[in-house]
Amino acid sequence: MTIVKQAWQELRSQPVIGAITVTGTALAIFLIMVVVMTGNIKTATIAPESNRNRMLHERHMALCNLNGDGSGSSLLSYRMAKDLFCDLESAEVTTVYSSDPWRASARVAAQKPVKIDMRQTDDNYWKVFDHTFLSGRSYTAEEVASHARVAVISEDIAKKLFGTTDCTGREILINMFNPVEVIGVVRDVPTVTNFAYSSVWLPLNETGMADSDWFGGLMVTILARDRGDFKTIIDETERRKEIVNTRLKADNRVIADHIVPLDSEAIHLARYSNIGPDVKSHRNRKLAVYLILLIIPAINLSSMTHSRLRRRVSEMGVRRAFGCTRSRLTATIISENLIITLAGGIAGFILSAVVTWLMADTLFVNHQLATPDTRVSVGMLLNMHTFLIALAACFVLNLLSSGLPAWRAARISPTRAIGGLQK
Repeated sequence: MTIVKQAWQELRSQPVIGAITVTGTALAIFLIMVVVMTGNIKTATIAPESNRNRMLHERHMALCNLNGDGSGSSLLSYRMAKDLFCDLESAEVTTVYSSDPWRASARVAAQKPVKIDMRQTDDNYWKVFDHTFLSGRSYTAEEVASHARVAVISEDIAKKLFGTTDCTGREILINMFNPVEVIGVVRDVPTVTNFAYSSVWLPLNETGMADSDWFGGLMVTILARDRGDFKTIIDETERRKEIVNTRLKADNRVIADHIVPLDSEAIHLARYSNIGPDVKSHRNRKLAVYLILLIIPAINLSSMTHSRLRRRVSEMGVRRAFGCTRSRLTATIISENLIITLAGGIAGFILSAVVTWLMADTLFVNHQLATPDTRVSVGMLLNMHTFLIALAACFVLNLLSSGLPAWRAARISPTRAIGGLQK
């Protein structure tokens, strides 16, 4: 408590330097946390992708010719998805669905059509992703197998078409001429949950989503019982791959070796279907960005800390004369500066959440979607992970900005310090 009072007195005694220090710290933490929040929102626990830490995904497959004269890659066909990833003994459940929603329109009777994003899924999709049903239900395995003309729609689309979410049993026309029955209405899904997002969901028509036995427009998400099962799941898919390769060799093809299901971090880094993502390099680059965003302001804040300490030279000399050791004096200075750093860090942390929330349309919009819901809640941005990163950033920034000035101040001899002299 004494250290807090001393830090407060320091800010009051030098208000200009104190304000600049707090503001500089706030801006440094603000920049880091904006980067962290925009990145973490792809991997954090967000409904209806509440089990991201237990998910593995695969959306691409590459085939290589045995004679080495060429290769091809694309999204999965239904047959490949089923043979490689469905009904895994080591997983809880696997879902197969269209990789990306596509634009369409929906209308009721003679009403004006509204734009929709449409996605086809199997019945397991509703077990992997925890959508909140406002009315009705999801479609069953039997309805998927029979290509039943049913649909689940979002809250927004239900209100646009019917003025209410209580509209199960009613009919809509997809693309003007395909009638389907609404059997369920779910809460709107933000586009930051890439794989759970759509505004209309239909039973998967596997024949319409395949370009061949190998390639199509599908992807899979595997829900593990526990994250520790990832290796066991990947090993099982490798054994499945060897079985499929036995069939493919008759056509002079094999599946590329690197094709394995990716976790929620790696799937967003995968840019090419024939090259796996380098997660380690990405993390190193991210760490380098954090350090740059910390070191540059720390250099400026270090001069501010040194200026504050110059006015306390006599005080430190008296404390040394009464037996205060250099290490204790250094720790006291760093602790006092930490209080000031935390004050600025809290301000920067709050500012980053507010700005990221207000700029969600700019930061997270997907222009390929017809009805992108970019609404992001503060709860999506703030979690224990982001808080710990902000706290760690404050500690590092404090050490970088106050460590050297504190060490120099503690080395001044008591007699020279009491006399107010300093090199």
